[in-house]
Amino acid sequence: MRALRDDAVAPAPRVPVGVLEPWRVKEQHRRRNILRPAMGTAPKTRERGKVLRDIAAARGVAFKTLQRWLLDFDNKGLAGLLPKPNGNPGKRRVLVTRAWDRGIDLDDDQKRDIADLIATLGRSMAANDGSSDREIIRLSEVRLQKECLARGSKLRPRDLASVCKLNAKWCAGIDTDQARLEYLRKNDHKAWQDKCVNRVRRALHHQPMGLLIGDVHYVDMLVTEAMHSGRSDLMCAGAAAMSAGRETIRVRLIAWMDAASLFAWVTPVFLAKGQGITQANVAESLAQVALCPHGGIPNEFYLDNGSEYSALPDSMTQLANLADMEFGMVLAKPYSPTSKGDIEGFFNILEGIFKGLPGWIGGDRTNKKSENKGKVVQPYSKGIAALEADIASAVMIYNDRAQSGRLNGLSPLEMMSRKIAETGFEARVPSEEAFDLIFSRSERRTIRQNAITYDKRQWHTPALDDLPISEEVEIRVPLRKGADRIFVRRGKTDLGWAEPMRVFQHGDRDGARYQAQLEKGRNDAVDRIAATIDPNVSTFENQKAAVRRTVPDANPPQSWTTGIDKTRDRATVAEIEADEDAARRAEINEILRGYGTEVERRADG
Repeated sequence: MRALRDDAVAPAPRVPVGVLEPWRVKEQHRRRNILRPAMGTAPKTRERGKVLRDIAAARGVAFKTLQRWLLDFDNKGLAGLLPKPNGNPGKRRVLVTRAWDRGIDLDDDQKRDIADLIATLGRSMAANDGSSDREIIRLSEVRLQKECLARGSKLRPRDLASVCKLNAKWCAGIDTDQARLEYLRKNDHKAWQDKCVNRVRRALHHQPMGLLIGDVHYVDMLVTEAMHSGRSDLMCAGAAAMSAGRETIRVRLIAWMDAASLFAWVTPVFLAKGQGITQANVAESLAQVALCPHGGIPNEFYLDNGSEYSALPDSMTQLANLADMEFGMVLAKPYSPTSKGDIEGFFNILEGIFKGLPGWIGGDRTNKKSENKGKVVQPYSKGIAALEADIASAVMIYNDRAQSGRLNGLSPLEMMSRKIAETGFEARVPSEEAFDLIFSRSERRTIRQNAITYDKRQWHTPALDDLPISEEVEIRVPLRKGADRIFVRRGKTDLGWAEPMRVFQHGDRDGARYQAQLEKGRNDAVDRIAATIDPNVSTFENQKAAVRRTVPDANPPQSWTTGIDKTRDRATVAEIEADEDAARRAEINEILRGYGTEVERRADG
């Protein structure tokens, strides 16, 4: 007799690799589990008979079958529980179903063709559309009947429908579950990565801020705010926020995680309809890390490369100017959550904490399981300021909560403290001015009236006083909203920060003083120019001095003497009329002189 204890392993026969089919091993394990209570009993005893009858009643296996299995186990060990192999290993013995194989009136070649066609149809529906087994069975039965009729089946419609009935075993035989993985891979890449792709385990980074992981996460929470003048009023919203005149607020989290300790920084962004994450939001969020004494500028960024998170790599690659600081950047594979498993795990933990907040919907706005079943979840009603504080508290809870695995029972905060102590880490914290220069965008502007116009405002710096009017300069505009300054460059020369020019009320004497200050700056610049010139220099005098000659060089003129004879010229009409007019005038004058002499004579007499 051979008895096998629960923890004992019976010797297995030597079997060539590839001969044992999986179904035989599975059946061997099933038989062993069934016979386990009887394996310690002696053969041909009442004890064994009683145990086998109890097993037969409980498991629904015939008593004689149990006797045969146990006898084979006594003689051959575990090898005795292996079922006999198929006559054709690797080939299906049933084409469609046993009923169809026996009942359809077609030859073997036609049967195989139809079986292959229906199997391909079922797998294709599972792979292309993710169809359920129930729908695959229903549609495949219809197609199976049509194919049988098309191949010449003479069965009556009722008999044919009965023969062509399919079942779950047929679906398992054609591996619809395996084919459905293709649909999952094409249509839900996150689920594909989560369920089907093994994740590479990564150790913690050896140095704090050696690698900073960045991502944006959607908070599945219902938040609404009252609307005033077409905008969202960030005040407390009541429970009736779903009524008219209310606006739904979407919540996004811009998160950064230190890969050495899993410590996280989070900036919530509250978005109204039509709004999205902007580069200014990203820069403002990153400033909280870069200006933090245990953060700073990391050695390397690891950012998501999906379209939803495009603002993150764009702001780093296209708009970042890191001055003298060196850093690297890695972009995660698009739509691959396994590439950033650390921060995805953080989001999962954070969502578990969010479940304790009002307004949590967890992807289903009707998920109230205990009260008001079926009704829409009431939104978060404490106001945006309170929600921001609650999110900060949730992040604080995460950073202070101990974790197993790589943190080995420490919290992220404790692990960061340990890494700082072990490595002597000192954060590369830039000044606010340096950060704003690092994370800024470039534009071109022309100087007008000793100022630069940007964002419908005029900006001034004393460095502009020395530049000519209409000079084009480069300005660097900080991405974050809180920085009310722009950096000015002329070519490769830094001119410094320009501030917006102040606006004053009428009659405000400070305005006059500010105007005098601006004029003084410009006058001083001109005075600096005047100090380098000679006031006695006259352009006019230099122009006269530059004249080399007053007349051109000329050859001696030709000299000659000749008379003018006009007798040969024919008189013109004008000349004839002039001669006649002169003759008449002479006659009139002569008459007038004679008349005057006569008058004088009579007067004397």
